[in-house]
Amino acid sequence: MIMKKIFLSLTLFIFTQSFGQTSNYDVPKRDAFQPMFSIGSGYYNSLGDIKGPDGNYLLGNMGINSGIRINLSEEIDLSLLFSSNAKLHENSGENSFESDLNSIGFNLDYTFNNILSSTKVSPFTTIGAQWMYFRTNNLPQESGVNIPVGLGISLDVSERIRFDVGMNYHLSFADIDHAPGLSSNDNFTTVNFTLHYDLFTQKLDEYDEYDESNYRNINFKAMEVADNDGDGIADIIDNCLNTPSGVKVNEFGCALDNDNDGVPNYLDEERNTKTGAVVNERGIQLTDEEYHSMYSKYEAASREYAKFYNDSEIKKDNYATINEYLIAKANAFNQKYNENNRDPKIGKRYKVQIGKFADEIPYYKQPIFLSYEDLESIPQKDGSWIYCVGEYGDINDAENRKIEVELEYSDLEPEIIVVENGNVSYYKYPIKNEEKKEEYTIKDDSTYISNNLVNNTIDSIQNSLTNNKEKIIYRVQVGFYKKELSYDIFKGLNVNPIKGNGGTYYYVGAFTNHQDALIKQSEMRDGRGFNDAFIVTFQNGERINVSNAIKTEKKNKLQKRKKKKEVEKVEISKEIENFTIKFVVQIGVWEEEINEKTKKQIESISNAEEVQKVYDKGVLYKYIAGKYDSLSEAELRKLQVEKNGFTDAFIYAEKDGKRITVKDAIKLLNQ
Repeated sequence: MIMKKIFLSLTLFIFTQSFGQTSNYDVPKRDAFQPMFSIGSGYYNSLGDIKGPDGNYLLGNMGINSGIRINLSEEIDLSLLFSSNAKLHENSGENSFESDLNSIGFNLDYTFNNILSSTKVSPFTTIGAQWMYFRTNNLPQESGVNIPVGLGISLDVSERIRFDVGMNYHLSFADIDHAPGLSSNDNFTTVNFTLHYDLFTQKLDEYDEYDESNYRNINFKAMEVADNDGDGIADIIDNCLNTPSGVKVNEFGCALDNDNDGVPNYLDEERNTKTGAVVNERGIQLTDEEYHSMYSKYEAASREYAKFYNDSEIKKDNYATINEYLIAKANAFNQKYNENNRDPKIGKRYKVQIGKFADEIPYYKQPIFLSYEDLESIPQKDGSWIYCVGEYGDINDAENRKIEVELEYSDLEPEIIVVENGNVSYYKYPIKNEEKKEEYTIKDDSTYISNNLVNNTIDSIQNSLTNNKEKIIYRVQVGFYKKELSYDIFKGLNVNPIKGNGGTYYYVGAFTNHQDALIKQSEMRDGRGFNDAFIVTFQNGERINVSNAIKTEKKNKLQKRKKKKEVEKVEISKEIENFTIKFVVQIGVWEEEINEKTKKQIESISNAEEVQKVYDKGVLYKYIAGKYDSLSEAELRKLQVEKNGFTDAFIYAEKDGKRITVKDAIKLLNQ
């Protein structure tokens, strides 16, 4: 009974340590251990002719198992086992028996490593054969054969320890209980708890008998379950790798943020912030004063700014039209915060026109236009508007963008325009002549695209198209007006008027993150008088709701982080590929003049031409037997040197000619 309690306590301890500890899995996968020592216990339960109430899988009699386990392959193991001190008994009321049982035999196990590959637990099945010796009811000892068949679960406790729990059904070919009037074979079951420990394989730090093949594979199973911050999300899918201990996280491993204000719950001092509110680093919504102090581009924005508008010095009632009121607000804002109209750029610039409209823009084209982050609207003297994207000093760059627009949206008919000193004209392509007949390829009746240009930029264009599809564009819609507003209202702003539904929609700014759009919305409401301004979002030529935009924005940020990590890994790999590791076999160190005996010993080493005499320090010189790319080659060379009497020969490593430890060299080679 005491033995049973000890073994159950040991089992509980092993499971607790295996799942509770924070392990460092940065260990290369090695070949299977050969062999391993096995020790454990089994609970024996009779299924013979005499049946009674004593049968119980975990309250039966306990026997001791011991033996040797040999790995035949990654999945198949052969165990040679000895079982002793086992007992089978049963009492039916009319008949009873008690039998002492010992056995010797083998089990063949197959472990399903691929089923629970993301954990340290693996199921296995077993089959074997045993020769058993039993003595029943003080009768003479008998023998027989049984075949165990079973299932179990294995746990990789550490690099050297494996713990198995399994149940076997033993098909017996012997009459164990000797039931009166019956002589049939008596089967039985065992529930086994077995600990396998490797006593023979050297530790990784002991390199004398190093097998280089041990480092050729990576322990992917261990990597998949590694969780360095202990938040329950494996590092391989954890987007927030350094979450503080005890903090609740979402499925991506990031701290929960219930009000979506960008400040996680454990740091948030105001858990119910309104959606879209601008908060400080503690998650508390900013006051008007704090907001304008933190987010204005100019130092003038502070308490004075808040008072100016809170005092309502400019009131609608003081103006005859909405135009006059908004112009007054715009002028006051620009004057106070130096937000004057942007300085016009000097010189010729090329842009790509994606449309020109005097009347309403077709409904399906509106979200396409507004999906371009660099959309610009240029008013013309005839009352029309040119909608264009990009701004280039080189015509080739403008041609690239034109091709990109054509590939992205077939319904658009882009043209290159020239903007110079406020004037807009259409770009005139060079006239094709005989001397340059191979330089251009006709795309249509009016456009020539350079062959070299297309060939050299097609990859960058494809990458740009991919990025455009993923990009979220936030804009602030300041309102819809039946009558056009004065352009003076929007001095200092990137405004895009879009005609439709019998009026004009006005959109201000283009932002790729929600927070910047919130700031601009606040400016339009509080600073410029557009009290009903709100945020709208576009992606890939379609208008989407703001909540989906925020989710997509976060997803895109996570993907960018992953791509950045992948690029960093590639760069590290390239750095690793560039260095040189050599393993050096050193024979010994002597003065410059060595005695004749030592000299002959060195010359008698096989391949003596590889031996080098290297200046060490002072009057000392070291003799090395060669430099090798792998440690296994160096080990073989070391054995040759030792056979010639140099028993103190040893191996060290060099990285780019500088001496390092063998351990560090192995780590570098296996990164």
